[in-house]
Amino acid sequence: MSNNLRAIAKEAGVSESTVSRALAGRSGIASETRQKILSIAKQIGYERHKQKSRSSGRRGLIGIVVEALQNAFYPSLIDRVHHELDLNGYDTILIIDDLVNAENSRKIRGIIDASLDGVLFATATINSPAVDLLVERGIPTVLAIRSNKKDNVDIVQSDNRSAGVEAVRHLLDLEHHKIGCILGPLNTSTSADRFEGCCVELANAGIELPQENVIWGTYTHECGYSGIVHLMDLEEPPTAIFCGNDVIAIGALEGCQKLGLRVPQDLSIIGVDDIPMASWAMISLTTIRQPISDIGTIAARRLVTRISNGLDEKTSKDILPTSIVRRRTTGILNRRK
Repeated sequence: MSNNLRAIAKEAGVSESTVSRALAGRSGIASETRQKILSIAKQIGYERHKQKSRSSGRRGLIGIVVEALQNAFYPSLIDRVHHELDLNGYDTILIIDDLVNAENSRKIRGIIDASLDGVLFATATINSPAVDLLVERGIPTVLAIRSNKKDNVDIVQSDNRSAGVEAVRHLLDLEHHKIGCILGPLNTSTSADRFEGCCVELANAGIELPQENVIWGTYTHECGYSGIVHLMDLEEPPTAIFCGNDVIAIGALEGCQKLGLRVPQDLSIIGVDDIPMASWAMISLTTIRQPISDIGTIAARRLVTRISNGLDEKTSKDILPTSIVRRRTTGILNRRK
């Protein structure tokens, strides 16, 4: 950007990217901010036609980034986000990739340069390079479900720490003291926070969680299946399992069937999310419900607001409460085993 743009940004107290968008006539700038920028530009004799911008690119387009669609949680979230954005006049483009590696982030650069108005990131890691790229390029960004370690974007998520607390408290209330965990990736805030809540509740009860009882993996059916096989092969296997999400829990249930274990008579299992499949009669999974629709709605509205008001406002963080849904996969400890 030219020295003139830097001077305008400094005088207006906004970022250079905000000045660039305002002078290019782009939407997403607060009226008061736009007028202030135009006034300063006029005072210094800045000619708007000299401004190079992405104004010729497509408008009204928002990217939604998810890792995969096998987990029924994400189609439900995407449906709600799409609905809310559509109500606000935005089209959406779906980007299916975890974008964990810096090299993979190049996949979205072309889309960004084609003028995305904003990005809703549903599967960010704690140190996601793609999120940093979006911030660097001045793209309004909201993280849904997961968070990063920086306060550089808006975040909408569940209280994952409380989810871990509530799940383990339920198992303790059923007299289970030998508890195992099958969790998702360690580099995601959801896994880290849920595990932290689990450990806090066990510590409050004076119960130690052996390292061999904790499995870090992926949020997949395969992880749950292989995890349960491993845990039940321990010298002192757990009597209850806290799974990082419902997909892991359903995989664990299949593993129990393979091993000839009765649920909950021989082993209790609890998940997180409350995906539609969890309520099916043949599964009837006890789980910690995330407010999927609320997360999608709030995240979409946050992004629309961010696009409208610009990038200079303080970022927000919404943490929504979870709740337990008691079904048939958890039961009181069978001491006659």
